[in-house]
Amino acid sequence: MSKNIIALAGPPCSGKSTVGKILSLSLQADFVDIDHLIQHERGHTIEWMFGHEGEEAFRALEKKILAEVIFHATGRTVIALGGGTLLDSDSRKLIESKTILFTLFTSPDTLTERNNGHRPLAGDPAMLKNLVRQREKHYSSLSRQITTENRTPEKVAELVRREALPLLSPQDLPS
Repeated sequence: MSKNIIALAGPPCSGKSTVGKILSLSLQADFVDIDHLIQHERGHTIEWMFGHEGEEAFRALEKKILAEVIFHATGRTVIALGGGTLLDSDSRKLIESKTILFTLFTSPDTLTERNNGHRPLAGDPAMLKNLVRQREKHYSSLSRQITTENRTPEKVAELVRREALPLLSPQDLPS
């Protein structure tokens, strides 16, 4: 079954948003960053939401917004998921059934080099490495693994694009 939505999963700092923007341009697709939508809807940063409302409230909003994005997509769309979005089994089922899922990964050292410290569960290198270690089985269970290690975001976007093109709905192929 062909689809018109590509979802990018992976740990924090794996390149989902950066690659997603580039990929959406090359595919003439809409780009949606789930974390940015959440921040826009709530009017607060994710860090603030985790600190003041808790992870459970954040995850509930994340799940709601993800479903809205999936069900309201009208054409080619690239979605950058949050690092923990697919820990929710309903969200994972939705993504796996309605999108072409790619999982970006890289070494823990590279992730910590990219970390700007603004991650609610991975604010410093030790926290990020611990988070990745805790979620290692989860991330490795997701489909279409692509490493971002020693690759430019443009190269990663091109690798995703090449693999996704045969899976996209024919009416949604870029001209």
